[in-house]
Amino acid sequence: MIVSGKYNQGKFQKIMKPVSRQISGGRKMKKKLLAALLAASMMTAAAVPVYASEDELPSADVADQGYDFYDQAVQYNDIREELGAVPKLDEAVTIGFATKTFENEFWRMEKEGAEWGAEMFQDAGYDLTIDVRGAQTESDEEGQLTLMMDMVNKGYNAIMISGISEGNLVPGCEAAMEKGIELTTVMDAFSPYAGTTVGAWHYMAGKQGAEWIYNKIGQEGQVACITGLSQATAAQARTQGFNDFFAEQNNDKIEIVAVQNGDWDRQKAYNITETLLQQYPDLKGIYCNNDTMAMGSLEAIKAAGSDCVVVGTDGTSEAIASIQEGELDATVDFSPKVMGAIGVEMTIRKLAGQDVPKVVYAPQCVRDSENVDKTFEEIFGYESQYIRETAKSQ
Repeated sequence: MIVSGKYNQGKFQKIMKPVSRQISGGRKMKKKLLAALLAASMMTAAAVPVYASEDELPSADVADQGYDFYDQAVQYNDIREELGAVPKLDEAVTIGFATKTFENEFWRMEKEGAEWGAEMFQDAGYDLTIDVRGAQTESDEEGQLTLMMDMVNKGYNAIMISGISEGNLVPGCEAAMEKGIELTTVMDAFSPYAGTTVGAWHYMAGKQGAEWIYNKIGQEGQVACITGLSQATAAQARTQGFNDFFAEQNNDKIEIVAVQNGDWDRQKAYNITETLLQQYPDLKGIYCNNDTMAMGSLEAIKAAGSDCVVVGTDGTSEAIASIQEGELDATVDFSPKVMGAIGVEMTIRKLAGQDVPKVVYAPQCVRDSENVDKTFEEIFGYESQYIRETAKSQ
């Protein structure tokens, strides 16, 4: 069981309840992981309030201020429990969302989620408009900033951001703060200017993948990890979670035989797996930092006639389809759709005056043959249990 952690601020002064193995929990992180987790989860270390004037803007080194952000991280389910229904808004509001390119399935799904979340609130009687725009390419930093600045200049009530880099939207954030525009970061864009960050817990994803493999192979045998880019903090955190899980088992029947960089690349993962199976023909399980590499690893396993299990990360449509076809074993699903919807909800809560935590962990779960035919929303119960029901309570 992965046990959740502690939040020591305001209404959330409590030990958060344990959750099921498949919905991520929280636990006090080791200090050696903090630096990696800050960027890996892309959770803002400091939530800077909205400023009304230029004189109140934070200093240039605000991003370097030291905070134990984990003690301020709260799981979404606990926010539901503590804050209750989303308050109705007294006036019409417009929320902008400057995100990444829609050529990438993940960001396209995030867009769909934000629009889906807004639609649920609209159906419940909220006077809400949402404007979701994406950069042209994965590296279009200036174009993304232009999108955000247009939203600022139009005077939107709030803006959600998924920045391409840690710094490209800083001018837009500063301009938004001068106008008193509420900011929310979604997924993996670090911004110390945003009052709240909603995102994935990459470290826990590595633990979830490792735990699934551990139980699937009977808690003994040789295992390996194929990582993303070595400089990518998400890859670092997922790999650290994988390593830590097995270290915590203190089980000498488990051997991690390799941790190798696949650089998020399908062909590299294929080549690594091919070599690993030659070196370790009894290899029992491989955890990959993303689904693209998991699919490459799976192809090598099939070619070798091995029964080694593979777990990916992200919950892409290709991975889900492969699990449904009985090929890929599992993936840790972040559901960008639900994350986008939660981003909208947290933004509305803040606009309504609620004290929303600085860091919100969106739900993530392991998808395998037992639950692959259910949608993430059905597994989590986001729509049926929350927005529509709470709207009726007001």
